[in-house]
Amino acid sequence: MKFFDASAPNPMVVRLFALERGGLSFNVETMDIMTLQNRRPAFRAINLRGEVPALQLDDGSVITEITAICEYLDEIAVGGSSLYGESAQQRAETRMWLRRMDLEICQLVIAWFRNDPATIDFYKGNRLPTPEARVNQKVAINQALNMLDHQLEGKTWLCGDRFSAADIHFYGLLKMMIMQVCEWVLLPGRDNLLAYWKRLEERDCARKALAGFPSKVAL
Repeated sequence: MKFFDASAPNPMVVRLFALERGGLSFNVETMDIMTLQNRRPAFRAINLRGEVPALQLDDGSVITEITAICEYLDEIAVGGSSLYGESAQQRAETRMWLRRMDLEICQLVIAWFRNDPATIDFYKGNRLPTPEARVNQKVAINQALNMLDHQLEGKTWLCGDRFSAADIHFYGLLKMMIMQVCEWVLLPGRDNLLAYWKRLEERDCARKALAGFPSKVAL
């Protein structure tokens, strides 16, 4: 199978997931989103939406959306332990936290970035920013971060002592955003959140995922 990668938050999630899960092998083609390679006919023939990442299976079928790709990789990985959990309760807990992090924080941060008028040139007409939405979005993000800080009290990971796909989703989507445009997410004051983020940063796979994938991956 072939993974269509790019230097962007969504592909970062899949890279991190694959590294943490292990037991996987696939080819990689890295798309240049700065020149809109992903919006051209050749890639749209693979993914009509023109979005990365995408996972093309050996039979030619294509899976998109990072949650779907990660769940598929989790199921086909050889050996190791599921990053969603080994029981119905653990899997439900993982998906609960993943959905909370995605809807309440990660997607709002991404929308806050996209609504900056300065992104017009980056998106080259593919998105229309709404600057007036940014204030409300930032307030909502900070409210959600405050709640997360409280909920992390006494916990190592989102699911307690169990590292999961929810932690990967949160870190993978936000790492590049925090590095480049929204460092304010990690402002002092939320001690539990800052300690949690430090633990995520210290994982060996975090460094490897940020570096990107070669053309052939065997984990």
